[in-house]
Amino acid sequence: MQLKSLRFFVILFVFSLLTFFSTSKAQFVNGGNYFGPSIGLSFLGSSPEFGVNYEYGLNLENVGTVGIGGIFRYWSYSESYNYGFYGSGEWKYTNILIGAQGNYHFKVPDSKFDPYLGIILAYDAGSTSWSGPNIYGASVSAGGFWAALQAGGRYWLTPTLALTARLGFGSLSYGGLDVGVDFKF
Repeated sequence: MQLKSLRFFVILFVFSLLTFFSTSKAQFVNGGNYFGPSIGLSFLGSSPEFGVNYEYGLNLENVGTVGIGGIFRYWSYSESYNYGFYGSGEWKYTNILIGAQGNYHFKVPDSKFDPYLGIILAYDAGSTSWSGPNIYGASVSAGGFWAALQAGGRYWLTPTLALTARLGFGSLSYGGLDVGVDFKF
């Protein structure tokens, strides 16, 4: 088992070196498709979030280069409470976010870097559950429509593979920091 893990990390290390030192001349372009997974930290509940991003490049006259696409995010967290004599309980929150994004891409001299600012409109199919004493008839609403602003960037390792990072803040007290990879096709 350890030998397989060691081989995997050696292969990953060699692949990383080859892609890091490649001379890529990638940039966000009109007609390009960008798709990739992300993992992040949700500022709501300090829990890990898992996501997928898609963006399609458009060159709009008198505006510049923009990207439109979709996002998907999943995260879950819980909060424990102690009610003394009545006992303790736990709220569990689960969020599934599905939405659309639009980003303005800035042209910079370094063709490996692709910074952007954008907006997201989405629906959060959130749910909550309570396990513990029913001393107050506990209930809480979750989910709903969501809007956010985001800033991010890609760093191209090869013409078709980029590292990504984005920081977003939105309604429903949600914010997050994501990192991932994008594949251009």
